[in-house]
Amino acid sequence: MSVQPLSSHPASPEEPPLSRNVVALVPTAPDRRALIHALAAADRDLRVRMVADGALVELLDEEGRVVASMQAAQRLTLATEADRLLASEIADDLPAQPYWVEARGTHLPGVDPTGVVSRFARSLTDRLGGVVWTPEPALPSPAPFLTGSSERPAIAAVTERAAVMVEDRPLVPLSPWVVDAMSHHSQEETGFQLLTPHTARLTHALARTLRSPAARWVVQAPGNRYYDGFSGLPLRWDEREAFVVDREAAEEGPLEEYRPDRADHASQLLVDLTVEHPAENGLVLGEAVELIGEILAGAGPAVWGTAEPLTQEWCRAVFTRTVRMRAPRPTLAVFSGLRGEGVHPFEGTVRVSRTASGVREAISCVIGFPEGEEHDPSALPALVKALTERELLRTLTVHRLHGRSDLTYAPHWVGPPIPVGIALGVEAVSEVGTEHAVKAPIRPVPFGSPMAPALWYSVGTGIEEESWPRFRALMTHLTPDSVSSPGSSSENAPAPGD
Repeated sequence: MSVQPLSSHPASPEEPPLSRNVVALVPTAPDRRALIHALAAADRDLRVRMVADGALVELLDEEGRVVASMQAAQRLTLATEADRLLASEIADDLPAQPYWVEARGTHLPGVDPTGVVSRFARSLTDRLGGVVWTPEPALPSPAPFLTGSSERPAIAAVTERAAVMVEDRPLVPLSPWVVDAMSHHSQEETGFQLLTPHTARLTHALARTLRSPAARWVVQAPGNRYYDGFSGLPLRWDEREAFVVDREAAEEGPLEEYRPDRADHASQLLVDLTVEHPAENGLVLGEAVELIGEILAGAGPAVWGTAEPLTQEWCRAVFTRTVRMRAPRPTLAVFSGLRGEGVHPFEGTVRVSRTASGVREAISCVIGFPEGEEHDPSALPALVKALTERELLRTLTVHRLHGRSDLTYAPHWVGPPIPVGIALGVEAVSEVGTEHAVKAPIRPVPFGSPMAPALWYSVGTGIEEESWPRFRALMTHLTPDSVSSPGSSSENAPAPGD
């Protein structure tokens, strides 16, 4: 296949792009000769440096600055992962398991990385066949405070309290670039901010990650105006803090660009589940994720990984082995289900960590429904029953939210999440007190042993606003200090004043 760039917008040296990502999708793994040829085609005057045992290749100029970085080729288990993250049908003419090679230019004064990364990608596809994907730039020329960073090429600005990364692409994933930048600045105990155009969307995994207290989604609107992608509040630049809420402008409310559009009128079911496992040598993780997908979405996870694109076929044994290799550090994994007739879009994250008594899985996932279609209320008690029977339930909360059925997140107001229900596993009920838990303001449905039941509290359909008072009354009764409501999904939705 010949090279097929989706767009080509060379920037002038005076106005270099804020970020430049190019992906080459090739049918076979690039060999050493193909890589050497592609690096030479990028720019023969740049010096090559191998990083992380060859997982990353950097091109440096004569001053030692990183002009571009290229990730090692990743084999996609499913070509549809390229469709999900790049463009629908982009992988139609590729093999079922193509290779993904991503290159990223560095934002530095006086540097135009566009030609470098484009020539690299085109050289690969000229030699191997495939497709070059290049996002159409949507951000204007860089603001003067975005000076770049020679130490972390993905970072466009560093202040005393935070680092700012820029992604100028239609759909921004939880990429290795983002994971590396967030991890580094977390260790440095500084904040992380991601700047995107107002036309960009985030994947569920990235949106969930950016809701960390130390992170912020900064959206640039026309006219060099900035706002928080989750709350809509106006932001301004601060030399010490990076982007902060503009208190004076905030009195006028969220920016106009924060209003919802038609695509936000579908619905999403947000599920947060915690599972506590005893420490056992034969423990295999991931069964709870499979149950959620099979019962609520129509199919379990198909692929997973620790960053997007998701390159590994879902396999509980391999997932568990990866977690064990990373222990005692926690592992954050991303998963996604198949898409097509008979199944609903299904994505999420699972964080596995050690506890004093064993292992905890904290699962946050979302199922998408098209406009006019809603989830099956009877499926939720069925899920609680299945989790109880397999001893996989500590706490469960379910909310419904307006949003896109493809599970991407735009910087728009979509309304608050509405509670649907909450479940307590056997141990959580025991901590509250079985008699007290049964006498809650909402009559629960018990599962399991009558003497030591798990309980499902149906709060509502997820449409009525009066569900929130019922939910608060229930949580007050169940004493929140004793019962954790994981993610209580108000974190998952934008709300004015966040």
